[in-house]
Amino acid sequence: MLEGLALCRLGHFLLWFITLIINELKTSQKHCQLELAEVAWSDEGLPLSLRYGDIYFSHTAGILGALAEKQAVFIEGTQLPARLAAGLSTAVLELGFGTGLSFLCTGWAWLNEPVQQAAKEPAFRPVLNFYSIEKHPWHCADFLRLAAAWPQLLPLAQELADQWPQPVAGFHRRFLAGGRIALTLIYGDVDSALPQLHGSFDAFYLDGFSPSKNAAMWSDGVFRALARLGAPGARLATYSSARAVANGLMAAGFLVEKVPGTGLKKHQLVAQLRVLPRSRRPPTSARPQAVVVIGAGVAGMTTAQALHRRHVPVEVFEQAPLLGAGASGNPAGIISPLLSLDCNATTRLTLMGLGFMRAEILKLKHAGFEIAADFSGVIALARDEAHALRQAQIARELGLSGAVARWCTPEELSALAGVPLALPGWWYSRAGWLAPVDWLAAMQSAAQIKVMYTTEVARLSWVDGAWVGTGACGARLFKSAQVVLANAEQAARLVPEIAPCLTVCRGQVSWLEQAFLPIDSPRLRVPVMREGYALDTPARAARGNSGMRVFGASFKPGEVDLAIRAAEQEDNAERLRAICAALAPSAQAMSGASARVALRVASRDRLPLLGALQGGLGALQGGLGDLQGGQLAPGLWLNVGHGARGLTWGALLGETLAAMLCGEPNVLPLALEKALSPNRFTARTLGSCAEQ
Repeated sequence: MLEGLALCRLGHFLLWFITLIINELKTSQKHCQLELAEVAWSDEGLPLSLRYGDIYFSHTAGILGALAEKQAVFIEGTQLPARLAAGLSTAVLELGFGTGLSFLCTGWAWLNEPVQQAAKEPAFRPVLNFYSIEKHPWHCADFLRLAAAWPQLLPLAQELADQWPQPVAGFHRRFLAGGRIALTLIYGDVDSALPQLHGSFDAFYLDGFSPSKNAAMWSDGVFRALARLGAPGARLATYSSARAVANGLMAAGFLVEKVPGTGLKKHQLVAQLRVLPRSRRPPTSARPQAVVVIGAGVAGMTTAQALHRRHVPVEVFEQAPLLGAGASGNPAGIISPLLSLDCNATTRLTLMGLGFMRAEILKLKHAGFEIAADFSGVIALARDEAHALRQAQIARELGLSGAVARWCTPEELSALAGVPLALPGWWYSRAGWLAPVDWLAAMQSAAQIKVMYTTEVARLSWVDGAWVGTGACGARLFKSAQVVLANAEQAARLVPEIAPCLTVCRGQVSWLEQAFLPIDSPRLRVPVMREGYALDTPARAARGNSGMRVFGASFKPGEVDLAIRAAEQEDNAERLRAICAALAPSAQAMSGASARVALRVASRDRLPLLGALQGGLGALQGGLGDLQGGQLAPGLWLNVGHGARGLTWGALLGETLAAMLCGEPNVLPLALEKALSPNRFTARTLGSCAEQ
């Protein structure tokens, strides 16, 4: 009998293990792929899902009645008007973004509530944090076509369309209406998405297709996940009145009521959470009163801007006399994804980061800030024939649409670049380049961020429940309950525990003023990468330059010398020649080339360190000595180790860290948050890193 029981358990284990492996393979191979919605339009202009054979909203209501239907079912059904009138920030989770009409309706009501309009000062304006899960997103053109039926919704719809996410799986955050609405579109199926969420939501919209058409959206597991994510007393509304739905919600901990429906729908369900949620991580009781950020490069300034967006007072300390004194100060850099066959963490992070970064830069430019940047596309050439074969396999396996990435022939890429290219490669149509210092200055000006220049924080100590920063001479610089280390290699001086798993790499970038180039030298239309990179910037008369050709960069692991080296200038010229011989500068031209050296810092696994730092790995210069092993160091956060990809994912990670600090629902999938956590390097892995 015992042997039979053991065999039964073994069988269950093997079945579970095989299922796990299969699911992992499916997830890794198709993680980036999304099948877009297949929408048909009736003669009356109403959308129908061909995939599910179901309507997006009641056809009896008609195109004009659909808005009133959404208002009645979801906004009234979750009693959002009461929260609006009270001026409370609100988090909504919707299952089924679909047409986007429920979001637009909620956003319009949010922005036009008298309490919102009366709050002239941004600091007194509550924020709508709207999350929505969608497995089959619409084409942007279809979204705008439908939204055009309601002129009052069109401004918000157009603002979203201008920053429409690429059709790749993941969390896509966008800010609208001057930051008063934070929309997070989660592209993927509900069973995969809900376990990746943590936080506290005040309202739930169950806006999927009917249970008979899409049963996965209405499972008991989904209802339990909603209960886990609900704030105390969270409310829920849905078109459905099915008994199975009501029973599932009640079993998950909701008080369910059947109320009159709208139109021909006799009834609908509303519910309220009656049990305290069991969240993965208890949210912070309140946002911090103030935060100190150490470092005024990309990591520090994006974190400061994201905190300012939440009306958290921020003070930035920078040991240099200017913004972007480190690698963030290069004359130009490329913003581009990095694809992999298994759509690994780097791929997902760069794809999501690119979309958020692009949206943020375009909004700053629209606001009138002068930022040298362009998102007309980027080419990533294969390094050689073997590499080309591997990349072509990735292109076949991932099946990405041309809107995300396209594998192209040398002839196609040559036409895009405007110069002859000999190898195939990727065309990233939405990628681009940026002058980082312009961006940093725009963020500082837009958010009025206070930066204390030429101020080195030499020591951190834990004193009376707060962090005290002192300078090299021992003078106290600040005392703060929350401190963010965003100072690249200098963070390891303040937190020796992280030093073994950080690597420092010297990099020298070169550039030539266009005036130094031969008259017949071809001009790059878009940036091109191979083992190095090259890009041409436009002339900027106001700054007295005729444009630049920026190329590089050297890669010297473990070297920290900041002197310009002639040999590395020559190496950069060779990198340029390897991209296109016609671009290669003459020796005479290179004699007039400029250069800049900076240090890149990366972790051993090439992912940033982002989040709260865990104590117990040793004494933080006497500061963590009182903390028990494994306990979080209260209020000490890291945003370091971005390597060469800070421009691509920096803005998104600054936003992610600010949301963590304020106890908001997560900006990145939970698996990615864990992959970036500074605490992924345990004492054992730190020891192994130190031996390498």
